[in-house]
Amino acid sequence: MRIGIDVGGTFTDLIGIDGDGNVTVRKTHTTPADPSEGVVTGIGKLLAAAGATARDAELVVHGTTIGTNALLTRNGVKTGLLTTAGFRDVLEIGRVQRPAAGLYDVNVDNPPPLVPRSLRLEAVERVGSRGEVVTALDEASVRAAAGIFRAEQVRAVAICFLFSFLNPAHEKRAREILAKELPGVYVALSSDVCPEFREFERCSTVVISGYLAPIVESYVERLSKRLGDSYPATQLRLVQANGGAMRAAAAKGRAVHLVNSGPAGGATAAAWLARLTDEPKIVAVDMGGTSFDISLVAGGAAHVTTTAKFDGYPIKIAMDDVNVIGAGGGSIAWVDRGGALCVGPQSATAVPGPACYGRGGAEATVTDANVALGRISPGYFLGGEIALRQDLSEAVIRDRVAAPLGLPFEDAAFGILRVVNANMAKGIAAISTQRGHDLREFSLLAFGGAGPLHAVEIGMDLNMKRVLIPPYPGTFSAFGLLVADTRHDFTRTVMIPQEELDGASLGRTFGELEKRGVAELEADGIAKKDRRVEWSADLRFEGQSYELNVPVGRNPKPDVKAMLADFEKLHERIYAFKAVDERTVVVNLRVTAIGVTPEVDVPRPAKGTKDARAALKGKRKVYFGGKGWVDSGIYERAKLKAGNVVAGPAVVEEEISCTVVPPGLSLRVDAFGVLAVDLEGLR
Repeated sequence: MRIGIDVGGTFTDLIGIDGDGNVTVRKTHTTPADPSEGVVTGIGKLLAAAGATARDAELVVHGTTIGTNALLTRNGVKTGLLTTAGFRDVLEIGRVQRPAAGLYDVNVDNPPPLVPRSLRLEAVERVGSRGEVVTALDEASVRAAAGIFRAEQVRAVAICFLFSFLNPAHEKRAREILAKELPGVYVALSSDVCPEFREFERCSTVVISGYLAPIVESYVERLSKRLGDSYPATQLRLVQANGGAMRAAAAKGRAVHLVNSGPAGGATAAAWLARLTDEPKIVAVDMGGTSFDISLVAGGAAHVTTTAKFDGYPIKIAMDDVNVIGAGGGSIAWVDRGGALCVGPQSATAVPGPACYGRGGAEATVTDANVALGRISPGYFLGGEIALRQDLSEAVIRDRVAAPLGLPFEDAAFGILRVVNANMAKGIAAISTQRGHDLREFSLLAFGGAGPLHAVEIGMDLNMKRVLIPPYPGTFSAFGLLVADTRHDFTRTVMIPQEELDGASLGRTFGELEKRGVAELEADGIAKKDRRVEWSADLRFEGQSYELNVPVGRNPKPDVKAMLADFEKLHERIYAFKAVDERTVVVNLRVTAIGVTPEVDVPRPAKGTKDARAALKGKRKVYFGGKGWVDSGIYERAKLKAGNVVAGPAVVEEEISCTVVPPGLSLRVDAFGVLAVDLEGLR
């Protein structure tokens, strides 16, 4: 059995697929004090449900939020920074830009540096812009910095020297000195973590890596030991921010690559479904208990960026472009001082959770609103594993929302849903409409335990094409981990103007990077037949600030003219013009080494007719705003067949999620078991 595990803020999602293609899904409460405990407990529940033994757990692929949460809560380790003399303030000066979201807000500022100025120290050294040594490394200055780091009891040191991406010798020697002077302290090099130009982004990335590394390493070691003790036959892999998996041993030195690891699983799963169903354009949204993760998929691939920011901090690595906002089933509803209803970003998380869990939650949450309005069956949550208290949901909504606003109970609960839907629609617009995409051309793919509850109403608000609910939506991000390829990215900054371009020289550099990638795939145990290597280059017109990435054919002597022509075509498509008289510069060469994961063939539903009455379980009243309480059909998804049509108002229930179909719309089951609600007829 191959097992995918996605640890969220409220639940840990698990999905297992055995050798015959049988699928088993389970959820368990996340254990924030030690997430590895919830992971191991969840695997036991999953295997028991599948009738499997501990030795059947062959592969565990894990999407972790351990690094993400440490960065969000500023709970990384005490970190020092060693820089070239004169450059200690690069981390704080940045690009002298205010946050785009608060450009006109005098109260908004960039987040404070993760390393305070007192721990940003200088080494006397200098490497020039062509990699030549201008000033030799003064080892005494490194030892002096080590003394201060020792006195301040730092647990990690990040080293970022000027132009070290061209010549890393000084960084490597500084690491040797620090290893002797500071035994047990983690040392991260910018030339290892981010060997690219752009001093501020490179410095930020290596600092984050040092800041998170001891925490990530401790967690990986603890999880590996727990798995080894309980499931001796299993292999552990972790999913990176780029959507690719890597072995646990490799993850220990790449902590920054695990930021946004969990959301990357959802983007990977969405890309898989887009290829399966030939869906050209998708907005994929994962609504769990704490967050709402948004990504774009076009042409069967998730969008990957190398210029991302996470919580305001630049991270210059290849990562799936995912926008994360604080909106989930556990998001807390509250009334501000001006009397306006707000929802989130604060969350009830796993402990104590929403009031309806009966575990001491005293705040009204989105889940409470869904339970109170009949959208979630109190007796069928997680397939009946957890009995919800509808009376507690109603009581807390009356007390915390309805009474302060002077509203009837139902209007207050429905208002919670409308506000959180508006927050999520705004988050979708930030990654789509605000980047020039027309949402009328996109389908909304919704998953996560809470995603299908809100999807149709969000799709209607945004005038989208259709809404899609995949099979196993409550664990779909975990499923994405099982279809994720093994992936390793390598980059080298070259800065070559077009008149100096030489195909043979480019081929040699690409070849060196490819050797490193192949070595990683060999260490991962990937067979030759399952390996794929991709070359690409970042180009820009001289004087521009940002580059465009262009695929390059694998060839000992790449076609330079074709590469330049492809760049001009891409530039014209994105920016609507091409500066043919401008000089072009090749900035970075990139190599991606991929270990292709075997195809996953999930069971498909039996063929049926439009008649879905065989799946009808009964009726109950569900609240739909201005339409009030409406008798709605309640359907069991496991009994739906391909071709069935469910007319709204309806709720389609399944073990780990449920889909709400408002009055006037209908849901259709396609050949792959995807639930589709067409919205084009509303335009």
